[in-house]
Amino acid sequence: MDELVEEFLLRLPPEDPALLARAALVSRQWYRVVTGPSFRRRFRELYRSTPLLGYILSRADSIRFVPLSSFRPPHTHRRGVRAVSSSHGRVLLHRLSGEDLLAIADEQQDLPVPVKHLDVLLSVWHPITDEQQDLPVVPVRPTRYQNTANWDAAVICAGGDGCDHLHCHFKVVFVGNREDRDFSCFYSSEAGSWSDPVFAAAESENFFLPGKCIPIGTAFYTTCICTNEIVKYDLRTHQMCNISITIGPGVPPDIMEHSSRLIAAEDGRLGFARASNSTLGLWLRENGRLEESRAIDLHMLLPADALPDPVLEPSEAILAKPLVIAFADTGAGVIFLWTRAGYFTIDLKSGSCKKVGEVSSGRVVPYVSFCTPAPGAGVAISSDEMPVADIAVSRDEGPGAGVVVSRDEGPGAGVAVSADERPGAAGMCQVPKELKLQVQGPLNQEGNE
Repeated sequence: MDELVEEFLLRLPPEDPALLARAALVSRQWYRVVTGPSFRRRFRELYRSTPLLGYILSRADSIRFVPLSSFRPPHTHRRGVRAVSSSHGRVLLHRLSGEDLLAIADEQQDLPVPVKHLDVLLSVWHPITDEQQDLPVVPVRPTRYQNTANWDAAVICAGGDGCDHLHCHFKVVFVGNREDRDFSCFYSSEAGSWSDPVFAAAESENFFLPGKCIPIGTAFYTTCICTNEIVKYDLRTHQMCNISITIGPGVPPDIMEHSSRLIAAEDGRLGFARASNSTLGLWLRENGRLEESRAIDLHMLLPADALPDPVLEPSEAILAKPLVIAFADTGAGVIFLWTRAGYFTIDLKSGSCKKVGEVSSGRVVPYVSFCTPAPGAGVAISSDEMPVADIAVSRDEGPGAGVVVSRDEGPGAGVAVSADERPGAAGMCQVPKELKLQVQGPLNQEGNE
């Protein structure tokens, strides 16, 4: 019977974690199946494309999680940090020091920011468990020029190919420039320390911006300002090198400009995406040269008020045209667009387009991850609808054992579910019913390979 239940539950869509959480409450048998390692492994293998659960809107000195699914982190806001990148269910945060905040204040007032070397403080945040691990200071201070931080970084799984990303260690790759010399280093959660920095032999004119990077396979790529080169960091050898891009026919000569974003194809090839008025162009690297891959007509996807008005002056049209602001590596990939009518996503596999936010200042960092219940852990499903009678379900013997389901009276009433009596954070999932379901403890989280 367990096999039949598992086959049925495997068909639940991964982009709606609330369904699995509700399924775990049906009976002891369903709870055992959903939280079992076999189900979690098969669920991930069946859905190779990691679901896009939401995105982090990163402002000058704070972040906010914006859900695009039923998943809700326990705390959606964080202050004193900026989001840098996200991978395998983890988010890399930049903890802002006093000097960083002073530099931000000067930038906002258009005051000149002197050349200086600032400490870089990073943290790794798990939105599902709400755990935040603060890392030691990066061993080298990058040279900051004006409003350019001059570094980039990414958090990646340390388990390599085949990892299930349930209890794996992670690495944080950091690249930067100090006094015209590129350098790299990495943090290992297993060792609990940073590696010794490695400096390039020759001087470089590279300038880095946080959040421009993308991990693909066993490498980390990021673009640089002022040069038509991509910096590649090999995760196996821990060596860094520059890749020159040859422009093929039909590729804009300014493809490396700030308005373009690095993307990853389903087959692992590196590429670029850029919006130009009413067209979204995709270019992929083939034999060392960029070749045009696709051109998507935005007239067919976006509302009319999201595109520039043809009668606008060229200077005004530039400010109104859509911009590619982020890429979510879900397998085929999802493009995030800024438009004057709000934020939109374009799924490169299905071709679907969806509005995901209003016009706002700040950077967008997509969050992709599998989210499945585990023993002693779970999801929360919430809404603030009408209360109903109390219900209790237990899967074990004895007082307080197992899963407890209850409904409260008054505003915010819902169902609270606990797999045990230990305090702990719980992710939340929104469903169109008058339920609040909170399971104490962490959830299983999984991400892309």
